[in-house]
Parts: sequence; C-alpha cells; structure tokens
Amino acid sequence: MNHIKVLQTGINVSKILKQLDKYPEDWENQTKVKSAEFLIDYLPVGNLQLIMGGVKTKGDFIGDSEINIKTSAYQKHTEIRKLIKKFVGGVELQRCGFLLLPVGGIVGAHIDEGTYYLTRDRYHISIQGTYQYFCGGESVVVEPGTFLWFNNKLPHGTVNLGDIERITFVFDIPHSPNNPHHIINNGNS
Repeated sequence: MNHIKVLQTGINVSKILKQLDKYPEDWENQTKVKSAEFLIDYLPVGNLQLIMGGVKTKGDFIGDSEINIKTSAYQKHTEIRKLIKKFVGGVELQRCGFLLLPVGGIVGAHIDEGTYYLTRDRYHISIQGTYQYFCGGESVVVEPGTFLWFNNKLPHGTVNLGDIERITFVFDIPHSPNNPHHIINNGNS
C-alpha cells in the first residue's frame, strides 16, 4: 500500500481511554475557543481537540492558516501525548484531537485542503472500535491499538464497522524524512 501504512498494531490504549472517561466534558471543547474557527465542524463526528487551527480574521480559511492553538484539554490528556512522543520523539505536535464516529457512522471521501496540509504528515492512533479506512483507492480495517499514516492529500474517509463508537486520535507533524511512515514498515523498524 502506498497511501495508507499500518505502522504498528496491538498498542495498549487503556490509559488513554481512562483519561477520556475521566474528562467527558472535554468533548467539543473547541467551541469554547473564541479566537479560532474549527476545521471539521461539517464532519459527522464528535471532537475533542487538543491543538486546533486558528485564524486571524473571521472568514479566513483555516486550511491556509499556520496558527495552532492548544485547548484547555491539552494539559489533561497526558497519556496520548506520552504515546505520541514514543513515535515521534521531540517533533512538534501540531493540530490534533480525538474524533468520535457513532455506530454505523460514515465520513465520506474528502481531501484536507489548504496550504497548512502541504507541509504536514497526518497519522491516526485507533483508540476504540473497529473501522474501515480508505484513501486513494486503498482500504484497511483498523482495530483498536493501531498506529497508521495516510495521505490526506488524496480522497479519504472512514466507516464505523463496530457495535460501539469509534474513537481515533488524529495528529499532524511537519514533513520530514525521519517521520514514522518513512522509517517504520508494518510495525518493523
């Protein structure tokens, strides 16, 4: 596969789930940030953003903005940040958050548009539920505890295949030849 790469499976995400359960009020926290618009309000998913995009002027396109704003939830969700650090070291974490897709939910094919995405790589860490992920004509079934990269510059989307809500953590980091999808091949270094 060229457009989706499963980098690791079997990751223990139980501590991350415990923090999500501990702070249920953090879901939709981005709506409390007055100085920013939010990129994926139109998607049929719940959001718990840790770092979100911002704009200088109302009406600016967030996909063309380089502004990243930590939400109030950032400091609370330490377990996911510890896990990401294992994968990317000291690389600067950029826009990121948990996305919840209801049972039977679908996110149709879309492309993440704007200049912001031209210099970032995007990853998922599956936290709960089983889902099918598709990108650029490729497809993979994702189980909890899976770390993957995908090319978000191509049409991509997902379908919740399970009988519980799907929760995944999506994060961006700046392009680099040292990023995980360049150096990890199907869970093997």
